[in-house]
Amino acid sequence: MKIISQPKTYAIFANPAHRKLVDELEKNGSKVFQFAPLKTEKIESAKNIEIIKNALTEYDWVIFPDVYAVEYFLEILEIQAIDLFELDEILVLACGEAVADRLRFVQLHADIITSSGDANVVLTTLLNYVGEFEMANTRFFIPKEIEFSSDLKKRLIEANAQVTEMPIYQMLINDKMEIAKIKTLLKGGAIDEFIFTSPEDVIFIKNYVLPEILPEMFSETKISGTNEITIRSLNENKLKAVRFYKKERG
Repeated sequence: MKIISQPKTYAIFANPAHRKLVDELEKNGSKVFQFAPLKTEKIESAKNIEIIKNALTEYDWVIFPDVYAVEYFLEILEIQAIDLFELDEILVLACGEAVADRLRFVQLHADIITSSGDANVVLTTLLNYVGEFEMANTRFFIPKEIEFSSDLKKRLIEANAQVTEMPIYQMLINDKMEIAKIKTLLKGGAIDEFIFTSPEDVIFIKNYVLPEILPEMFSETKISGTNEITIRSLNENKLKAVRFYKKERG
């Protein structure tokens, strides 16, 4: 396969699976910046485990803000020998299609799939589903990344709901120079196109760059995804993405 003929400056999160793609781009004369994907680590304590075990009976809803929240929540349940299908007893809200897709992978159903993780979008969707009066009797459990910040808890409490947030994983950023580099390149318009290959890549960029300034930082950079679920995840985070295409040999 041959990549688009005009050499460009690309960026991608490094992954051995992408080596062939990077080689083809560079063979075409393009420059490719490869940024390190971030590592994640489960947060596990006796108190956390007990709360999570009880969440299946003490809460009405579990809200998953991202794909890692799904993975680590399910991992904790599996380690504790809790049948994943016990989640059928609790209502599930997935913040975005990528989160719902990760649930489907283990044959779990999301009762609500929102168009994004924006607090206003999630609250409005819930109010339409639950009803304003019933919110006062509704209990929400939100597993999340330790530094994840959202107005959702505050907005739900303002709607008289009961909310428990619990950090179950953390994102590890070891190289602050890498953060400075990616911000400088984006802000200076030095990257023609940023290629995203998975919903996890979207989480990485949100941790490299503050989510609220992402659209501004990408104002001079084309955004593309290599598959539909990644494109949807980008769009859900206000990053207008197109499909990355490789041209066949002519």
